[in-house]
Amino acid sequence: MRGVIVVALLSACAYYLPGTLNPTLPYPAQRFGFAHIDPATLPLDNSPLEGVYARNEVLRKAHKLFDGVIASSETVAVSPEGNLTLVDKHGFVYEAEPATKVPGAVFTGEWALDLPATYYLGPGRPLGFHHDAAGNLVIADTLKGLIRLDRTTGAVELLTARVSADSALAPDTPLAYVNDLDIDHDTGVIYFTDSQSIPVYPDRETGTFYDTFQSYLLGFIGGDVAGRLCRYDPATLRTDVLLTGLWFANGVALAADKSYVAVVETNRLRVHRYWLSGPKAGTSDLLIERLPGFPDGMSRAPDGNMWLAIVAPVTGLPKLLKSKVTRFLLAYLPAWARPRIPRWGAALKISPTGQPLQLLMDPDGSHIAFVSSVTEVAGRLYFGNVRMNYVSYLDLKDV
Repeated sequence: MRGVIVVALLSACAYYLPGTLNPTLPYPAQRFGFAHIDPATLPLDNSPLEGVYARNEVLRKAHKLFDGVIASSETVAVSPEGNLTLVDKHGFVYEAEPATKVPGAVFTGEWALDLPATYYLGPGRPLGFHHDAAGNLVIADTLKGLIRLDRTTGAVELLTARVSADSALAPDTPLAYVNDLDIDHDTGVIYFTDSQSIPVYPDRETGTFYDTFQSYLLGFIGGDVAGRLCRYDPATLRTDVLLTGLWFANGVALAADKSYVAVVETNRLRVHRYWLSGPKAGTSDLLIERLPGFPDGMSRAPDGNMWLAIVAPVTGLPKLLKSKVTRFLLAYLPAWARPRIPRWGAALKISPTGQPLQLLMDPDGSHIAFVSSVTEVAGRLYFGNVRMNYVSYLDLKDV
């Protein structure tokens, strides 16, 4: 194995050194080059696991649901009827009803999963999703854009795949990697992220699903600082860009008083506020930074605080990005030879002013790993999962 890695490195060097000064990234980013990365912006100053971030094992009390049945539903939504809504990485939508007729039911027996899948969204990779005020499902699909599923008819409607031609920022540009969203239920306005300019392509080995991680990783290595926060208004059919220059824009959450919308910048370990009202309207600042790991999905809790999924710890990989040659070698290494992402599970509760309140962990991911979203409903936290074939929940009374 070591010999194969050496051959791969030598082959990459042979391509890089005599070649163009601006080499391109490999598939699926073959149209993109290696941008300059300011070392000061690398995620090298994460908060240590101490104080409010102290290591704990609370998430080992979580219960897995539908293990081996649901393939990587990044989000768990609760419908107006109280059912769980799940969307797997292949685009199949599942509903699970409370199994109230099963006395003493535990774990998966608490929910009756409708099989086969209730709906199919078509080719793509669904990530974040929420029910709108009418009970339909609005989905961030990395391939198609922002879409809506009519839960009565099963019809799938494309809401937007492109920024409006007269948007103040980035007019008439395509949406390349739609990731997460939140909805203002009073106005119907949808705030969502377009993570980066490198799009998502089918997994090269199997071709059976769209591989968001490969595109993400190449955006990280390549320095693709093109993420943005967007807004779609169904009343006017406008799509506007509100904030640009994010190094992988991710989770979105509207503040309880709607004064701002929070947006996660994964690769810089921080969350921004884009102000919607008040004296700062139209500007942005930082809600929280120096997070203990890489943040993913974000949601508002019933008490007005916010939950943030911390999908992975910070490893030594960012240090390797200081050198452009090393970045090139990392990009062209086969997937099996790249540094592994350690397993862990983590979710962080923060206040509306950005104060960290409580970190829930499974520090080695032995029970729950790769948490990508957190949804709090009726005294429970439901966790989506971006890599594993289960979702999970935690009773808050067990915390």
